[in-house]
Amino acid sequence: MNLFNLFRHPKPLENLSPQDILEKWNESPKPVILDVRTQMEYQSGHIEGAKSFPWGQEKEVASQYSADTPLILICKTGHRSQAAANTLLKLGFKKLSHLEGGMDRWKKEGFPTE
Repeated sequence: MNLFNLFRHPKPLENLSPQDILEKWNESPKPVILDVRTQMEYQSGHIEGAKSFPWGQEKEVASQYSADTPLILICKTGHRSQAAANTLLKLGFKKLSHLEGGMDRWKKEGFPTE
């Protein structure tokens, strides 16, 4: 884990609002939503359909998904999702986006969690 990547926004990473995520969820191919928060954070409330892959498990993501799979990364504030994106880009992933402002923004704007 490279802590500097917490504050480095990779150019290919697309910033999404909560509304953008809902729209992308209806696209084909359907993106995979990866929640990179800790398991405890994930269990306290996450976006419906999101898969839990805590930050630092990017090689596990790479073993389960193709590099062409569209991925939406989610964390608490947007920093860990940026860091995970940096690593995933190095692993060959090309279709990466993240929730700008993270779950804090999602909840603040009143979007549902499960």
